[in-house]
Amino acid sequence: MQFGHNVLVLEDAVGFVVDYQVVGDGVLDQDLVVPVMRKLQKRYGGKIKSASFDRAFHTPENQRELAKVVGTPCIAAKGAEQGRQQQQQGSVAFRQARQRHSGVESAIGALQAGNGLKRCRDRSKRGYERYVGLGIMGRNLQTLGKLLLVRDQADCQAAKSKRKRAVG
Repeated sequence: MQFGHNVLVLEDAVGFVVDYQVVGDGVLDQDLVVPVMRKLQKRYGGKIKSASFDRAFHTPENQRELAKVVGTPCIAAKGAEQGRQQQQQGSVAFRQARQRHSGVESAIGALQAGNGLKRCRDRSKRGYERYVGLGIMGRNLQTLGKLLLVRDQADCQAAKSKRKRAVG
């Protein structure tokens, strides 16, 4: 519940928001993850190799079903002890996916702080959805700008990014 309503934000390895959804009232995160990932795999021709989600998406069934959709599913288990066990028993790919997960959390913060999603001036549902869409478009334009800066002048301060390795 980042923006007053639940908003599902899916980001690629470079930092582009590739899909988002304003979630309806009463819809649980755990009910969204598998259908959304199936839709994305279809859209991208099965090229998604890894996907990471936070604890709200975890169920044993989601772990199994997501493993059929992507090669390395990473949904943190609920509970501190289960999370530690999962981290210790997980593959190297699982741990790497879990370490990259903080990127989408950062994107959510950036959407709020820098892309106008701190407060929605339009009180209608449609207006809210439009606000979210425009904020995400702004975020994607910033990401594109950073990639263009890296291409033209890699040592430029504005082009610095921890995701540089994923880009180049």
